[in-house]
Amino acid sequence: MVKHAILLADEEWCKAAASGKVKVYDFIKPRKRGIYAIGNGSVCVVMTKAKTGQPQIVYGEFTVKEVKEVDASEYNRLAEQGLIRKSQTLRPGERRWVIFFDEFKEYARKPRKAELTDVKTATSNKPISEWVISGLSYIDDQALEGIRKKAGEKSENGRPLYSIAERLERLEERVDRLEKLTGLSELNFPLSHECVELMLLKIGRQLGFEVYTADPSKTCSNVRLGEQATITRNDLSRYAGPEVLEPLSRIDVVWHRSGEVFYVFEVVVGGSMHEALLRLSRIGELNARLFVVSPDSKRKEYENRLRNPAFNTIRGKCKFLSTGSLARMFILTNLWRQSIESLQLPHIK
Repeated sequence: MVKHAILLADEEWCKAAASGKVKVYDFIKPRKRGIYAIGNGSVCVVMTKAKTGQPQIVYGEFTVKEVKEVDASEYNRLAEQGLIRKSQTLRPGERRWVIFFDEFKEYARKPRKAELTDVKTATSNKPISEWVISGLSYIDDQALEGIRKKAGEKSENGRPLYSIAERLERLEERVDRLEKLTGLSELNFPLSHECVELMLLKIGRQLGFEVYTADPSKTCSNVRLGEQATITRNDLSRYAGPEVLEPLSRIDVVWHRSGEVFYVFEVVVGGSMHEALLRLSRIGELNARLFVVSPDSKRKEYENRLRNPAFNTIRGKCKFLSTGSLARMFILTNLWRQSIESLQLPHIK
């Protein structure tokens, strides 16, 4: 029966091995006993070393190509080739056991050692979660498959180790986490007029603008648009003259930051493209960037309507933004905002 093993390494070694730079696992101290139980075809599962306040995790695995004890000369040659990470300095006459491998497989899911409560070898009374692992611990096929199952890997016959019900449950959990992270859980698809407005309001706020909507009482997924707006019609009057205030206040969504241009958005999902362009043309004299937000299927209609002489004043200022592009923008802006939260930028509240 082929034997396998669990080895310890720091996370930096695991990352270097996963990148393909490292092809040799070396033991830091001389071993009183040789390594004869594992050889070509054995699998070594690599677990991170214990650190204060951090759980040990199972990072990945590699298949053994060769196991041998090398002298200082051969060890230094391997180090010069970059196959060993953080090589040791061996004195003449010193020897080290090393394990050669071709590819390190990083697990997509890295289970904690504490999770291996039901993973045992065929002869062990204790699960691996209770083992004290130092340097090298031998395991058998049963334990290897148990670890792979925890990591979501497939068995040798290529079949998933999780049942369909377990896989669906895990998939639902991942989708739920992703939706919460990106903010998509707040939206309904296909996108309604109100949900497009909600995305625009949220993106504007994420980017540090004051945001306005002409539809504060409307809702998307029980979220009232007025709850996302930060300015009212009265606030707009401080930035826009009386000649454009009335038409500006009828625009679906407006972004503004003191001293900068306006960004104005007319949403066309089920409504009239012609009327949306008319509303934008009425604020044509405003220092603003104009957008029509609509499904990509309406792009041709937008282009044809914009050729009407009535829209000459805005033809060079107005742009078409598809709802698909807006959805991607919404996701990426949410992720970006979360990634820079710790910077506490003054213009982003």
